Amino acid sequence: MGNSSQFPANTRASVLSAIEVGSDVVEIDVSKTKDGVAIAFHGKKLDYQTSGLGKVAGKEWGYIGSLEVVSHNGETTTHRIPLISELLDEFSTQTKWNLDLKVGLPDKDVVQKIRELHIQEKVVFSGLRIKDARKVIDLYPDLNVLINLSKLEHLILGLRFLGEIFFRLRFKTINQLPAVIGINANHRLLSSGGIRTIKKAGAELWVYTVDDEKEALSLFDLGIDSVTTNNPTIMIQ
Repeated sequence: MGNSSQFPANTRASVLSAIEVGSDVVEIDVSKTKDGVAIAFHGKKLDYQTSGLGKVAGKEWGYIGSLEVVSHNGETTTHRIPLISELLDEFSTQTKWNLDLKVGLPDKDVVQKIRELHIQEKVVFSGLRIKDARKVIDLYPDLNVLINLSKLEHLILGLRFLGEIFFRLRFKTINQLPAVIGINANHRLLSSGGIRTIKKAGAELWVYTVDDEKEALSLFDLGIDSVTTNNPTIMIQ
């Protein structure tokens, strides 16, 4: 998303702004076009977010790449939807990346670009449940992943006693793999008990999407390791 409080989400401008304000990691949503091109875009439909119409998965890059992005207030801008490979090419040395997969596994061309740029240690793929995380690790052992929690997993991990047992049974083995950076959780679904369970197990914990500074500070006090936000400016102040 980049600094989507100042610029349309996932655009080049939002990424540049996030870097300029000092973000440690820039999160980008990764979607795929009909012809399999990885683009920086959140959502299934182009409607309202761009000057175009239709489902992302139903349109080819030639069409999507020609569209203009719509701002928060509904005005058409000069911003375009960028390719993931373009963003990595331009900014790879300036930041770390959280590539949030909206569908499927990492795109082969994106993986190739990451390897060409030698930035495997600067990229983590999120949006993955355990099953898909294992697939990524098997296919691309040099890449890093975060494991996203389901709604039910958020709930169970917050239960006293049962949460710890559940974590050991479901997450302990995969969390010990070198490629697994940690757990990625929705802060609205994650209770303080869930945070304690995950941190007690020794896992790194990232949360999304937090745009309130006081809430972020409270989460850090509880032990979380990283916050994904639409507004990095206020978080870094």
